[in-house]
Amino acid sequence: MKPINVVIIENENISRVGAAMILSETGKIQVCGLAKTGKEGIEIVDQQNPDIVVINIDLPDINGTDVISLIKCKHTSIKIVVMTANSSRDTINAAISNGADCYYCKNNAREEVGERFIEAVMAAYNNESWIDPTINRILIDNLRSNDTADRNSLDLLSDFSNKEITVLKLAAGGMKNNEIANVMYVSEGTVRSYLHNSFIKLGVKDRLNAIREAIRLGILSFADMKIEEEVTQETHTRVKTNQNSQKDTAKTSNKGYKGWVA
Repeated sequence: MKPINVVIIENENISRVGAAMILSETGKIQVCGLAKTGKEGIEIVDQQNPDIVVINIDLPDINGTDVISLIKCKHTSIKIVVMTANSSRDTINAAISNGADCYYCKNNAREEVGERFIEAVMAAYNNESWIDPTINRILIDNLRSNDTADRNSLDLLSDFSNKEITVLKLAAGGMKNNEIANVMYVSEGTVRSYLHNSFIKLGVKDRLNAIREAIRLGILSFADMKIEEEVTQETHTRVKTNQNSQKDTAKTSNKGYKGWVA
């Protein structure tokens, strides 16, 4: 398999070297260039023409969002992964508007740094969007302020990758994250990322509301929530018998239960 070529543009030495080590250890990714400034990074990208550019927004010479725009104008096939501690709403919007494909926040817990960073890079390589879960709140608020719920459902559907829709369908069918991961042959972390991305795009905070909103917009259907295993007539009869028995017991009870059993 041909290695995935990556150029890293990062002014902080520790972050630059650390990112290169994390990516190189995968065995699938080759770091073909390191740069401390935007100008140096653009030159290396022009020389190497990598698959992916990892870039910090806060560079010492050129604003990172401008560097993203310049790279995208000259190399439309290159994917951009933002790697930054800057999670302000304006910065996120500017980066994405200028062509960033994935947005990774460096303020992650130590044990999650490597996994999430690799997820972001691999998502970019696979032509998918990936937004760090730690900045969900910012993007959700932003989407709501722009009346996301009123967007045309066809326009919204185009924002979703096939894998994000698959995860939503499996979640709607009642699968847990580990079960979805087994079916899709990915890690649970990847499943969480797909769900978080869907939450952002739908303007919700949890999977239940994501499913409801996806159905309302036509992204999912009620059929996606069907349990695949059909109930046989024998099972149906047994269930009805048990229900009738429980009703008779309830009539003689003084507990007066009036709710649903989850």
